[in-house]
Formats: sequence, structure tokens, C-alpha cells
Amino acid sequence: MKEKYLFIITILFLSCKSENKKSDLSQEKIHTKDSIAEIEKPSYFQYEEYKVGHVNDGDGKRLYIDSLHYNIVKRYYKADSTKLWFEHYDDFVNDTIFNREYYKNGNLKEVKKYTYRNRIPIRKWFFYKSDGTIQKTVDHSEKYKISFDKAMQIAIENGIVKPYETELSPDSLKWRFLNWKVIEYDSIENQTKELGKGILINRTNGEIEKTETTRTYVN
Repeated sequence: MKEKYLFIITILFLSCKSENKKSDLSQEKIHTKDSIAEIEKPSYFQYEEYKVGHVNDGDGKRLYIDSLHYNIVKRYYKADSTKLWFEHYDDFVNDTIFNREYYKNGNLKEVKKYTYRNRIPIRKWFFYKSDGTIQKTVDHSEKYKISFDKAMQIAIENGIVKPYETELSPDSLKWRFLNWKVIEYDSIENQTKELGKGILINRTNGEIEKTETTRTYVN
């Protein structure tokens, strides 16, 4: 009888342990689904050539990673150099910016994404309370039928190559993806003239049209 009793207790213990494990996994899946931005990090170290710079002065500790394709800045709290304040990723190839800011306790404060060259808000933004729970989200992909990612795919399918520059039309109803090339250089005035060729993509219906423009700037 005693051995039978011990056997039942063992089975119940293993059963409870299994249920707890399932519960933990379920919570992990829910957490991942609701907080996908928390684990999203650009895979920039796929590029071989980059340089790393470290600064630690009166303005706090900073880490700089520079490459032809991207820049990364990690800045720590001035009062405590062990606490990460924010991470900033510039992706020149895909014309995007990815920002993550943290509370001093290590929890995420906010996650934001923009286009790099013209700072257009894109994708889903997350805002957190200091205890780590989500305060609110803002999904910029839902503002128009054609989101940045959809427009990017359309642009690539229509001959736009990376790196490109993303803009919005003056009325904000069209995406504009451009490839730029130097067509003239004035060494006396130290000016460069560039030609931009690309497409306009209607943000409401996806209709496209070709576009061309020029710009001149002082080097």
C-alpha cells in the first residue's frame, strides 16, 4: 500500500510539473506575440567591414559601430554607465531607422521606427510603462492601405535597387522611392548635382507612376 501511495504522489507531481511547463511556454508565446518589437533587432553584423568606437566621458558612456551600410549608437545613462539608455540603428541600404529606449531599471520604454533620410514614421511603435507592461501602441502601417513595407516591395518589383531614398509627396498621399546618381560636379563652387529616378506609389490604392527629379548641394 505504501509503495502504491508513493507511486500516485510521483505521478501527480510529474503531472503538475508538466502543466506548469506548458503554462510557462504559453505565457512566453503570448508575450512574444504581444511584444514582437522587444526581440526585433536588425542583423547588421552580417556585413564584414565595420569599426567600433568607445567613448566614456562627462556625457556618459557611448558605443559607436560604423559601416558603409549602417551605423549603430548605444548610449548609457550618465549617472550609471552600466544602464543602457537607448540604442539607435541607421540602415542606409533599406533607408530605415530603429530606436529602442530603456528605463533605468532595464525595461523598455519605447520602440520607434522611421525612414532614415526623411524621418517618416513607419511600422508599429511600442510605448511601455516602467514595470514593463505595454502602455500603448501606434501602428503607422494601418494609416494607409499601402504601408512602407508594401511600398518597398512594389518599388523593388519595379526596378528600384538598394540603397534607395524614401519620400512622401507634398500631400502625403504617395510614396516616392528614388535612386540617385551624380550627373555633374562643379569644383569651383564645390557643388554636386544629382539625378533621382524612381516611382511614385499611391498610398490608398497602390497605383504607380514613374518620376524623375534633380537636386544640387554644396559638398
